[in-house]
Amino acid sequence: LVLAALALGAWFWLNKTPPAVPEPMPPQPVPGDAACTLESMAVLPELSVVQACIKNSPGSAELLEIITVAKANNHCGIAQRLYANRAQAGDLQIATAYAHEYDPKFHQASKCFAEPDPATAAYWYETILSHDPENAEAKARFEELKP
Repeated sequence: LVLAALALGAWFWLNKTPPAVPEPMPPQPVPGDAACTLESMAVLPELSVVQACIKNSPGSAELLEIITVAKANNHCGIAQRLYANRAQAGDLQIATAYAHEYDPKFHQASKCFAEPDPATAAYWYETILSHDPENAEAKARFEELKP
């Protein structure tokens, strides 16, 4: 009888279900208007901000303002990803601004772009030339900076 009680107790003990652990809530999608704000940069993962911002398709001038806000608030990864995404896609205004971040002639030190990098600047000028082979500034700067 004692063994039966122990066996029954052990069975209940081993077969009890663990308490349900609530799953963490995924970040809420960012509405288009809030995708590229300083507030979203502060609370959302970097990649989520970049994806939402690119999906929102701001114009070049607006994107440069967003990048300026990101740089000023040390969201360097966001600034660099936004630059690179649009520059690779052929936005020549963004590509030129990105090249200038690294070009010793135009470089303005910041936390995000502390030192000029001639090789990186040359890469972005070459990218510009792949979309606009007659771009005089990109040609001249590329010739001066190419490794």
